[in-house]
Amino acid sequence: MGSVAGVAGDVELSTSPSTAIGSSEACTDTGDHIHYVASVHQAWDPTQTFTVQDGDGTTWTTVTDYTVYWPLGMIIFNTARTVGVNDHVHISAGHYFTFSQLSGAHAWKASAKADTKDCTPFQAPEAFATYTATDKSMTFSVDCFSQDARVLNEMIKGTGATNISGGIVLCKLYWDKTNGKRFQFYALPTGVNTQVMASDLDKQTVNFQATGPVYEVLSDTFNATNVKRM
Repeated sequence: MGSVAGVAGDVELSTSPSTAIGSSEACTDTGDHIHYVASVHQAWDPTQTFTVQDGDGTTWTTVTDYTVYWPLGMIIFNTARTVGVNDHVHISAGHYFTFSQLSGAHAWKASAKADTKDCTPFQAPEAFATYTATDKSMTFSVDCFSQDARVLNEMIKGTGATNISGGIVLCKLYWDKTNGKRFQFYALPTGVNTQVMASDLDKQTVNFQATGPVYEVLSDTFNATNVKRM
């Protein structure tokens, strides 16, 4: 893959609170009758009621044999749906988030790591240390030329807080927005640093901690190939 100019990137965040769907929302079969993607809203709130139904397009049945890639609106069934029987899928209840560009964002940096624990036993073969993988994590920061109240709002929890989603925000970190290439995930804002100088621009750096899986998306057309769960 060739180099991509940095100006092709972008940062988008969700707004809080999430919004309840007014009516059922159809899901699109990606072709294998296993992976379905919400047709309109592709950023769902996991803290709210979420109901999936399948059927023949007329008669519907609530189902639970699936997992959800919540930040992407992708539903993965345990087994393929049967064409003409239950290959139509829709979401009958759920809350979605709405994205918008983070004001003044001009640089972002992400750092992912996988922790390990030393489990070297006595008489380890050839005296080499051995390790067991434990958990994964990702942090990132965004530099902005202006202030964005959403970040502070999502850090507020408790009485009087306007967010109802536990402080989480849904993030899109693009390195090539035109082609839909990005990281997408839920995160918690962990800090805001602001600098104002008479001889410079008003600057804000916001820091986030990813919570839950991070998804690498290689196209706005989702399928089992171009969406990778990291």
